[in-house]
Amino acid sequence: MTFHPISGVRPAATSAGGAYGWLTPHIAALAAHNEDIRARALNLTRGELHFIALVIALMGEKASDANHVAAFARMLGARTRKDILAAFAPGSDPALARLAAKLAGGVWRAPQYARLAALYGETHARKTLNHLPSVTRRHVAVLARLPAAYRTRGVLKMMRRPRALSEVVLAIEVVRRVRTDLTDRQILASLEKGTSANIQNWVMRHYQHAPFPAAPTPALIIDGVDALRPLTCYADLARGAVEFDNCIRSDLWRVLKGDTYFYRYAPQAGGKGVAIVELKRAPVIGWVVHEALGPGNGEVNGVHRAAILSAFREAGIGAVPQAANPQAWFYID
Repeated sequence: MTFHPISGVRPAATSAGGAYGWLTPHIAALAAHNEDIRARALNLTRGELHFIALVIALMGEKASDANHVAAFARMLGARTRKDILAAFAPGSDPALARLAAKLAGGVWRAPQYARLAALYGETHARKTLNHLPSVTRRHVAVLARLPAAYRTRGVLKMMRRPRALSEVVLAIEVVRRVRTDLTDRQILASLEKGTSANIQNWVMRHYQHAPFPAAPTPALIIDGVDALRPLTCYADLARGAVEFDNCIRSDLWRVLKGDTYFYRYAPQAGGKGVAIVELKRAPVIGWVVHEALGPGNGEVNGVHRAAILSAFREAGIGAVPQAANPQAWFYID
């Protein structure tokens, strides 16, 4: 039997040949046992073709068993699609049978139907697939790449550009590692409010809420006052940047990496800040006081520098010469 392209269905161009690509010989086998299929072989609807291809793909090795295929052929048109799917693809969700009518394009490759069935077995993906007006191969490919908890309509709508999928998948993995304080559901709610156009900004906003490493030392007391307090979150950095008119916000990455830490120095309880002190992790020797700068990165006078260095030394943290003298030759960077 020879098959030709049918109206409304673009034939699959595969090495298997025929109007339906890899499905062509299976249609011929079904036609041998089903008079209706034989009579309408050239007029099968898109939904019928996708359903037949879906079942054949999910049969696995049994698709080459003539008796099994014959039984499938006899049930076509005589039983509901749900019953047929339950009988010949028992591991899949029978409700998947309804989805065949929404599958777009010509006959898909067999692995794509298997991937679709796997996705339909997951809560978020199933809900998304059910709500789509039509399901394309691209939808299936995109959903399969996303983490299971993120296979939602909101995230799917973000995939408007060719590179959007890779960017969003990477962004999700980064934020999941950064925001260990959030659940997937909370991260998803945040993501669905954004778009792929500002995905980098979305990632950076989460970095701004990332937990800081432990401070090298707790607040240090000078003359009975908690004079040196560590800046333990991005909000602290932002407040310090405004108060001292400096750029410490841009050092967020180095703080999160564990290379730098900042302290606010205010010698009087509840008083005005005098300096921002930067500690750096030096090779081999560990944390050291790198520099102490006042508002606008101005120089801190000798009395305050001495008090700062003395407090850190008592806490076991030394200082490089530049911390005491901005013109010193030794500089860690």
